[in-house]
Amino acid sequence: MIYRLTDPITVVKGIGDTLQASLNQANIHTVLDLLLQLPYRYEDRSHLVSVNQLKMGEQATVKAIVRRANIAYRGRRTVVHATVEDATGKLACIWFNNRFVMNQLKEGSELYFAGLFSERKMLVQPTIEKVSDDTIHTARLVPMYPTIAKSLKLGSLRRILKGVVDQLQPVDDLVAGAQKKRYPNFVTALQVLHFPDHEKDIPAARERLALEELLGLIQHSQSTKKQWQSQHSATALTLENYDPADFTAWLPKSIPFELTKAQQRATREILADLQNDTAMNRLLVGDVGSGKTVVAGLACHFVLQNQHHAVFTAPTQILAQQHVESLRQLFPTINYQLLTAKESKKFKPSNQPTLYIGTHAVLNHLDAIQPALIIYDEQHRFGVKQRPVPQFTHGTPHILTMSATPIPRSLMLTLFSHLNLSLIDELPAGRKPVTTWLVANQKKPASLSWLGKTLQETKGQALIVCPFIEPSSFETLGNVTAATELFAKLEQYYHQHFPALKLGLLHGKLKSAEKDRIIQQMFQQTIKILVTTPVVEVGVDLPSANIIVLEGAERFGLASLHQLRGRVGRAGQESYCLLFTTTGDQTARQRLITFTQEHDGLKLAEQDLQHRGAGDLFGFRQHGFGDLIFASWTNLKLIQAAHQTWQTLEGKSWQPLIKYQADQASNVPAAN
Repeated sequence: MIYRLTDPITVVKGIGDTLQASLNQANIHTVLDLLLQLPYRYEDRSHLVSVNQLKMGEQATVKAIVRRANIAYRGRRTVVHATVEDATGKLACIWFNNRFVMNQLKEGSELYFAGLFSERKMLVQPTIEKVSDDTIHTARLVPMYPTIAKSLKLGSLRRILKGVVDQLQPVDDLVAGAQKKRYPNFVTALQVLHFPDHEKDIPAARERLALEELLGLIQHSQSTKKQWQSQHSATALTLENYDPADFTAWLPKSIPFELTKAQQRATREILADLQNDTAMNRLLVGDVGSGKTVVAGLACHFVLQNQHHAVFTAPTQILAQQHVESLRQLFPTINYQLLTAKESKKFKPSNQPTLYIGTHAVLNHLDAIQPALIIYDEQHRFGVKQRPVPQFTHGTPHILTMSATPIPRSLMLTLFSHLNLSLIDELPAGRKPVTTWLVANQKKPASLSWLGKTLQETKGQALIVCPFIEPSSFETLGNVTAATELFAKLEQYYHQHFPALKLGLLHGKLKSAEKDRIIQQMFQQTIKILVTTPVVEVGVDLPSANIIVLEGAERFGLASLHQLRGRVGRAGQESYCLLFTTTGDQTARQRLITFTQEHDGLKLAEQDLQHRGAGDLFGFRQHGFGDLIFASWTNLKLIQAAHQTWQTLEGKSWQPLIKYQADQASNVPAAN
């Protein structure tokens, strides 16, 4: 019988009603579903030895003739003994509680015996099989599978799968033909993965399935994009006095600097979206300090010119307040309203076009505000749950999400291919690289003195970031500096040696009023040294900050270290980043040394991807992207190959054989 990938498992020989029900519970319904249950490892039973070559404690395969076999009963237990022989000698075999093995142990029959040669000089529980050129369980690389159904034994699963792959109908494989690299046909890849002739064939076969999986994800994302475009109509806004040939003439005169080419490109893309009657669903990605805020402000400025409201959300109250201050300086004619949990209870929408800036509390008032544009500044932390897309009387609002995560471009185009993407890939002129040092522990006291002198000379400010608020009760983390503990020590040191330098402490457990007071004193430069937790990573924008100290630096990923380093030198001044660590792990120390030498966020992101994995770097596990079955987010070359293949196949009558799962689809992060 010939099997097709789309056939139901009911047609497969060896699968009855009971097994079918068990497989269905494991979400296995078709021949392809069954074949995608790949081995997790292989046992090499291909090397045959003679009886006199057997070594105690090693797995081996012997071809021998059965001389005699008998079965003994010990209560409910059975023990089968057999003596087999080849040209070099005799061998004892033993099986426990396997009386059916007697059916195969016919005197004079030649069989393969594969098992462990024990200290008692016998094969224990060996697998046996008729001698042939096409074995299943012995004399080859033997696939070992995880349990996929309680009632299905490993040997039975192997026999079923062998029967399927041997009779599998070939398929036209446009993917294999679209690649410069020679991949096996999809069906051939499945056959190799289940029953390989050579170990060297396995990686290419697995990569072929990984490629198909990525193509399925890309197709799903493209389908999501088309669905968005068909279901979300919006009010097309009008751009007055705008000449694309003279873009800068349209910009408000209140912006005191020239936009970079990347900022101009991103702004043009967003403005073009806002003039369409399909709601924008765009992701704006830019490194810390690349100037995303002014681009978002221009979009809000345009919306308010059209007599509509706009909403700008931030992950923290601190950042929301800072957005109000920075945008008010860039766009002084705009009507602003801060809306956090504190203002939420007394909220009343304005009658004039207003930019509402706030925390997620502002989302509770969207129906009252009826914004034409919603901006989510998630920084590098995407929301755990996908928010429902609001519908207003004027249609769907335009959606813009900002991210400061330096994500490798090939990853962005895969994970977010259902969005339109704008990338700000250059920093404003005048930004100097932050000088970064990994400071030896013995130099730590001297570095504190250097910090005090440098702040006095430069009239700057310093941020000292600790991984934890309080000292950890876990023994393994006992040597990691905590914010409260360090603050007490530093306050005593600087009061004695640099009394003019006032210190402050900022962390998530402080009351809102206390946080506001600390932040205000930082802006007024009353506080010169702020001891804080990573809340500063998505919170404080201090133009005068020129030093950042990172305690327990090994506990941060490269992407997070890069975010934190970007908090200083934002006014173009000389700035410094000091890394402190107590770890003796050489891999961790080398990662920090790499960080001191590299300032390109995208390159650091790729390094982080290799060391920490996608789930740690982007929080993919929060929304279902950490669990690719065959592919890996760390294989950027294959991801790039998937994009090139997609571009080649787009428009052709082709469908990926591995579909993106429906239960995963609900977790695809939209721009909102």
